[in-house]
Amino acid sequence: MKIFTNGGELIAKGAIDAGVRFFAGYPITPASVIYEPMMRDLPKVEGIAVGASDEISAISYCIGASLRGIKSMTATSGPGFSLMIESLSYAIMSEIPITIVLAQRLGPATGGATTSSQGDLLFSAFSSSGSYPLPIISPSSIEECYELIIHSVNVSEFLRTPVVFLTEKEITMTKKSIDLNSLKKPEVLERKYFSGNGQFKTYNFKDLKDVPDFSPVGGKFLTRYTGSAHDKKGELKKDDPEVIEVLYHLKEKILKNIDKFLFYEYFEKKSDILIVSYGVTSESVREVAESKKVSYLILKTLYPLNEEFLKSIFGRYKKILVVEENIMGNLYILIRHLLGTKGYSLTKIGSLISPGEIKNFLESI
Repeated sequence: MKIFTNGGELIAKGAIDAGVRFFAGYPITPASVIYEPMMRDLPKVEGIAVGASDEISAISYCIGASLRGIKSMTATSGPGFSLMIESLSYAIMSEIPITIVLAQRLGPATGGATTSSQGDLLFSAFSSSGSYPLPIISPSSIEECYELIIHSVNVSEFLRTPVVFLTEKEITMTKKSIDLNSLKKPEVLERKYFSGNGQFKTYNFKDLKDVPDFSPVGGKFLTRYTGSAHDKKGELKKDDPEVIEVLYHLKEKILKNIDKFLFYEYFEKKSDILIVSYGVTSESVREVAESKKVSYLILKTLYPLNEEFLKSIFGRYKKILVVEENIMGNLYILIRHLLGTKGYSLTKIGSLISPGEIKNFLESI
């Protein structure tokens, strides 16, 4: 069945199909196109959608719902994400699964609400105090919003961590005809609950990469979900080796499981040139590859990056061009140590990067 829809509607549909049953948000362009269908459709599946008084309340409501064991999601844009950062760090420290959709627009600050941009990659990747890794997943087309939001909810649940779903105004708000039968639906994963008869430890693990079993607040077992330094039981401590072990675990459970959420699209031609992109800019890159002798790599997992995988691709090319719609070259900055002297950066703000602009740049290098 074909429908005329946008990325925001498909994000909402995918989230609901992934099992999200709680949403809280504050209207903000270009994320309001997610807010609206969640308010409309979530009650139809006995879910709860709340219009919050601000973004701090929205993410806090989601954290509270997740602590009761309910898959939760919010959606915002740059100014709202700024307000969420303190609670985001709390969710990282407390190992609480939530999915945060960040729909980018031209910044900084209030910026241009109806102008697309890809300027929030570094902002979101390094948004937590203490610099702990935060998975960031990004769709490269309107259709992929459905598949990748399900992956995002899955990653959040099985790693017990917040996940940022990074997209842009042109993806969330642009409408096109979509065949719903052509959408890819990944397997839906569930949070692992504690089922033992012994003492429950809120942050229990044997190996640093292990993800602790979950038990809901108000359930059968005593739980301690805290943003303060703590041991495996969740008891507040500081001068204890187990506290440091728990902090290393926050890093290792993400980095040592990185192969479980590596999403990308690689198109290989017999060429010396590779184009790297993400998000809406990928549409122009695909068009360039149809008429030029170039390969491309579209990254859909943007952070943390699997550097061994990237090295295996980059080693095949003499010139690598990173194309993105922001002023500093966010992705280029993240991977330039892997590129060396064969790396090039094409950036632009204010409008989409066209296939013609990419072709012209390729002629100049």
